[in-house]
Amino acid sequence: MAENQGEITNAELAAFCRQFATLMHAQVNILDIFTALREQGNNAFLREIIDSVREAVEMGVTLAVAFSRYPQTFSPFFISMVRQGELEGELDIILGELADHYESRLEDGVDIRRRREAGAFDVEAAASAFQWLFIWVTALLACCAIGAGIIWYATIQGAVPGATVPNVLLLIGLIMLLGVLVFTRGRRR
Repeated sequence: MAENQGEITNAELAAFCRQFATLMHAQVNILDIFTALREQGNNAFLREIIDSVREAVEMGVTLAVAFSRYPQTFSPFFISMVRQGELEGELDIILGELADHYESRLEDGVDIRRRREAGAFDVEAAASAFQWLFIWVTALLACCAIGAGIIWYATIQGAVPGATVPNVLLLIGLIMLLGVLVFTRGRRR
């Protein structure tokens, strides 16, 4: 993560959001959007942030989490709007609204920034960063429980379908697997 070596004005943020929204609306690949935004930007600090955000997105991080790594540049309002746009699948509309917001504040120069306070911890950003790890671990445990229940029935002589331990393993495994499927399906909206 880069240190805040420069400032990004509201005019630059408005242009960034407007270009991003236009390219998203045109259904351009997000990695190509970052390339285009980097080439069009005049602010070296903004180009550095775009590179970092692009790398994070390539690694599977959401845009909101990637932008939240720069709290001195992107306000909590900006990050929450991007997060909402990602969840609703309307990122182009949200970025257009953010562009309007920053254009209405052009006379303000540099936007108000959030100071990083000692001991401040963003729980939502941490949860987003670890959600896929949690999903994969849960799916793995579910498959192990189902596999153990099936192996129990297949290998233990005298095991009947009414035995308690393998039935509990199968039930827990199926519930966990269904939970993972429902959770991941809901996150893709």
